[in-house]
Amino acid sequence: VLTAAIIAAVALPIVDAFASSPAGTNSNALEAVKLVGEVDYDALAADPSAFPHSSSTLIARAKTILNPEVLLGQKDDGECLSPDFEFVAAVVGPIGKEEYLGALSNFKLEDSFDIQPNFFGFSVDPIMRNRVWFFNRQTGTHIAPFLGAEPKKADDKDVAKNELVLPPQCYHIDFDDELKMKEFGFYTVDRRQGNTGGLGGAFAYMYGVGKPLPIPECQPFKRSFRFRLLSFVGGLAQKFGKKEKE
Repeated sequence: VLTAAIIAAVALPIVDAFASSPAGTNSNALEAVKLVGEVDYDALAADPSAFPHSSSTLIARAKTILNPEVLLGQKDDGECLSPDFEFVAAVVGPIGKEEYLGALSNFKLEDSFDIQPNFFGFSVDPIMRNRVWFFNRQTGTHIAPFLGAEPKKADDKDVAKNELVLPPQCYHIDFDDELKMKEFGFYTVDRRQGNTGGLGGAFAYMYGVGKPLPIPECQPFKRSFRFRLLSFVGGLAQKFGKKEKE
């Protein structure tokens, strides 16, 4: 009951416009489906108070910042960052520019892993017009020592554990008027996928090599005792409620 209530509270009715076309159905008709509750993109784009840069400019700028030559401020000494830049993730942050750059300089995942970001789905938020959203399905191969963990050798029966598959993650980059990065953050969006315990970011690599930090945030999600208790009580109430109706 509790679980159902939580799902009902956050879920909105949606129309599946991406379903496979039935035989004889024009696929163009699916593209023209009107979704009740969808934002009016044209009206929002015409708003004179909207952000001064176009969607294509923002997406191009986001990709430039993500590329290895800049790498989110790591390779350009923070030149791409706004003075009031903040990094924020699910359990880390917000942290400011100097702390962010310091953390990056002392913690380089690319020295220990061959990482493939696999970015996709870039779009500009139609309401918060300075924000670019995008996803990735990151993978990494353990190639060098990391936090004391050595990569598995080729003849090791567990050599497959060198291959890490992170869950899909949703990222955002916010820009200021000068196209400096004002905020960067990300969140895991499907913790049941991958082999890093549903964890993303650096926590995924720590868990993946068997060196997670000894805190709950660095462990796979586990429902709290109170949540389990409430679910149990709710289940009993539902069960007895059915019996009374019978």
